[in-house]
Amino acid sequence: MASKDATALITKEFVTVKIDTDRGVSAKDLELRLIDKDPQGSLPWFAFLDADGKCLINSVSPDGGNIGHPAKPDEVAYFKSMLRTVKKHLTDNEINLLIQLLEAFNKANGIQPGNTH
Repeated sequence: MASKDATALITKEFVTVKIDTDRGVSAKDLELRLIDKDPQGSLPWFAFLDADGKCLINSVSPDGGNIGHPAKPDEVAYFKSMLRTVKKHLTDNEINLLIQLLEAFNKANGIQPGNTH
């Protein structure tokens, strides 16, 4: 979601870090520590951590599937629940706006449910 509005909201709450699990030293170990279920090679995966590096929630949904880049209604709903679970500074209205921006980004970029990962 590369938009100024989304970036402003995301940076209000989170510090983002990208990890290359193929080339990063110990990156695969970190992935295994943060994701309690194997995402079965599905990318992207992500996790929200607390200030001490403890995983609060990750992109492997309770049904065992990695939501990756959320596009399907159940993936978007799980992503929204993830944001609500970890929020400290974002309001519910701001989370709703992030979801609207995600859905608009998906539509503008031809990302449709079922062909995202």
